[in-house]
Amino acid sequence: MNTRKKYSAFTIHRRHLPHWEAPEATYFVTFRLKEKTICNLTRDDIAPIILNTFEFYNSKRYELFDITIMPDHVHVVFRPIVKEGTVEQIGDIIGDVKRYSSRKINEVLVRKGALWLDESYDRIIRNEKEYLNICRYIFENPIRAGFIEEGEVWKWWKHFEPK
Repeated sequence: MNTRKKYSAFTIHRRHLPHWEAPEATYFVTFRLKEKTICNLTRDDIAPIILNTFEFYNSKRYELFDITIMPDHVHVVFRPIVKEGTVEQIGDIIGDVKRYSSRKINEVLVRKGALWLDESYDRIIRNEKEYLNICRYIFENPIRAGFIEEGEVWKWWKHFEPK
């Protein structure tokens, strides 16, 4: 039995944060470590787990546009794929990414327990200008944080061309 929630019209639901969802919308999502001291997500043995998890679901559940992995959080821009007039809820998509990556990262760290905060921040991208501003924001995030001087050298940023 599939318990996944799908929707075909604009919906609003709330946990601690409001979550707006609309078919064919593109989203900017940020999710964070439960505690900053758990690990550095940009380690060479951890960041690929997150990136590979997002790439695995690309073109299957969503169209992936941009991703940046920072030491304690991840930014991603994607659009869920419409199937039979419905789309998966963002919480289900990000929940699966977080569950799988958490299990694999915990194996690397030889630890157990929650890795990610339960709730993620998500925003519907309303137009092309906002899309470009958000993509620039996540591209420049490592520069603003003082990790690098030029965005192209951040090895945990990736842009995906629309298919």
